[in-house]
Amino acid sequence: MRRRGEKIVQSRAGWHKADQVRKIKIVMTVIAVILCFSIAAGAILVWMQLQNPFSKPPAGSVSSSGAPVSSEDGTLPVYDDSYNLVVVNASSPIKSSFSIQSGQFEGVTVDARIIPALKKMTDDAKSAGCGLKVTQGYVDAKEQDRLFSAAVQSLMKNQGYTQVRAENQVQNTIGRGGYNENQTGMAVEFSAEGEAANTDFSTTQQYKWLLKNSVQYGFVLRYPDAKTAVTGVSFNPRHFRYVGGGNAVKMREYSMSLEEYAAYIRQQTPK
Repeated sequence: MRRRGEKIVQSRAGWHKADQVRKIKIVMTVIAVILCFSIAAGAILVWMQLQNPFSKPPAGSVSSSGAPVSSEDGTLPVYDDSYNLVVVNASSPIKSSFSIQSGQFEGVTVDARIIPALKKMTDDAKSAGCGLKVTQGYVDAKEQDRLFSAAVQSLMKNQGYTQVRAENQVQNTIGRGGYNENQTGMAVEFSAEGEAANTDFSTTQQYKWLLKNSVQYGFVLRYPDAKTAVTGVSFNPRHFRYVGGGNAVKMREYSMSLEEYAAYIRQQTPK
């Protein structure tokens, strides 16, 4: 038969154990509540990003005049989208107010503002064993018209095209003066170092390197095969266009051509 004191000791031990269980339950409840709040906050942030994935850069990171401003890592300049996202095509002529800041890169005229990014990109490509040569840059409107007319005459003479058919065809490849982004100085064409004549650039390691890495320097493939209906220009694997680093990354992420992306950004801009 157990003594009364022994029962008291056992009861107190039971109370102590129950108290510990209650404390553990409270701690677990608090942890569960914190986790729920964390998950909810994360979901809200993701939802906000999806609602406006193309948020503007912080104030002070761009210049409305198009003048260079240091990028976050201090290596490449950053420009305003009024410069980066200029769209020139068959239905959108270059504005008379637009002017390039003429510069030379390996003997080719380009807008001087893209030279830092262009140089870094070609240097890095060479270091990766994918040497690139810039074959074309800025072309003034008068020279562009000459190229357009020469191509039209060639089709009419050598392939029997009518003038209208020839002009439509050439507009999809060369374009008229003032309606071709060669006049922006932000478009360049590449060849592979040492490539043979009539090389299909899209089969080269240089092209594959550009597709993978060009956005890091602010350049995009301007005329992808899948976007011909939007750009109005046939696939050109050699033709890359500067649009700025942030824009280039987003354009690739969202599979947008320059026309599509510039239109999207306009829709996001408060009127």
